[in-house]
Amino acid sequence: MIKTLNQRERYVLAGGAVVLGLLLIIFAVVIPYGTAMERLDKTIISRQGQLEEVRQLQADYLLLKKQTGQLQRDLARPEATSPLTFLEETASRIGGRENLVLMRPLPAVTQGQLRIETTEFKLERLGLEQVLRILQAVEQARPPMRVVRLHLKQRFDNAAQLDMNVTVNSTRRN
Repeated sequence: MIKTLNQRERYVLAGGAVVLGLLLIIFAVVIPYGTAMERLDKTIISRQGQLEEVRQLQADYLLLKKQTGQLQRDLARPEATSPLTFLEETASRIGGRENLVLMRPLPAVTQGQLRIETTEFKLERLGLEQVLRILQAVEQARPPMRVVRLHLKQRFDNAAQLDMNVTVNSTRRN
């Protein structure tokens, strides 16, 4: 059948086949390839963000692991003084013995191998620097202590002074 076509018809037929072949290549290969490349580029960007997040989580994990190790060492070390004595000495040294109004131990709680002792104390007529020094001393204490509740109230008779009511947890091994 192709042999019966004249030269011009063969050229038209060949040109149509070339155009059809180009269209087939464009729509079957080039466009899907471009779409796949865009999708992969977006995936790469997404994965890079996830990798950064994992690296940040890794840094946070290592920091927490270090802090946990330090707490374990602190808990294993025998304590020199009781938490109540430590708090009384610290409050008296920084805030003044005459400003220590209340010192009340609350019932201890046992959780597994840990014993959590809670103490409430109140100091009056303190400056802001004294409050910060007391809080810093409590947070850096050994065995580990943490401030559970803090209430600061400005004094009515002197606006530069504060009344401080603090509840502190002390953790140690049974």
